Amino acid sequence: MDELGLSLKYRIHLRLHNAASRFGIDGLKPVKVYREKPAFVVETTGRKIHIASALVWRVYRRGWQNRLERISREFGLGDPFVVGPRDTVLDVGANVGDFSLAAAAMGAEVHSFDGDPKVVACLERNIVGVPAIQAHRAILWKEPGEVTFYSAPDRSDSSLFRPPGEAVTSFTAEATTLDVLAQELGLGEIALLKMDAEGAEPEVLEGGRELLRRTRNVAIDTGAERLGETTNEACEALLESMGFTLLDPSQRRRKITMATRDSRP
Repeated sequence: MDELGLSLKYRIHLRLHNAASRFGIDGLKPVKVYREKPAFVVETTGRKIHIASALVWRVYRRGWQNRLERISREFGLGDPFVVGPRDTVLDVGANVGDFSLAAAAMGAEVHSFDGDPKVVACLERNIVGVPAIQAHRAILWKEPGEVTFYSAPDRSDSSLFRPPGEAVTSFTAEATTLDVLAQELGLGEIALLKMDAEGAEPEVLEGGRELLRRTRNVAIDTGAERLGETTNEACEALLESMGFTLLDPSQRRRKITMATRDSRP
């Protein structure tokens, strides 16, 4: 391991990437990674991004704008879900804030939630100077109470369900619900609820039934992150029971469950 915590394999990967980027191969952009306590920084295409693990540099290998466009496309931000001034967007599982920054750039007011303290520290630094985004450290569940939270920021896998692999730590903390937070924050109508809860999506939705009644659109990562199982069927059933119309996800590379109350999409 080096000072970035990267193995020889990943150090070589980073060097090869930067060599290829000089020739513009496959749209690759130069990436600089360094430690800035308590975490790390990626610099690319004129942007500085705080990250919890140096391994995360890979999502920025084609530059900052490409990253924003990709995550927006994955969660339907802009198409089919258009947001703008006076719209409120919730980013559950915000990680270091890429999606939040993309939504804020469209004019929306964004509340960003994550439960991993290492990740939230980076999120808070990334949104400095962006008053449209408010960061909240919160572990969301179906009901308030004590839970065990598993931290794996190296892979962006922090979750209430233990992720596979090594370098997973855990701690006990108090969970809350979307409905409790919505009341505390005085949230009204929600234009878009984006969620990447690493397998806890059905329970987070259960804890937000009142909020869902005044939510227009949802985009949820329901991939196989719950002990290897997907959560799309449970999420789809709950959303349909709440009066949402499911949208066709066939053009999405990730397994994203999308639904709307709005006839426009």
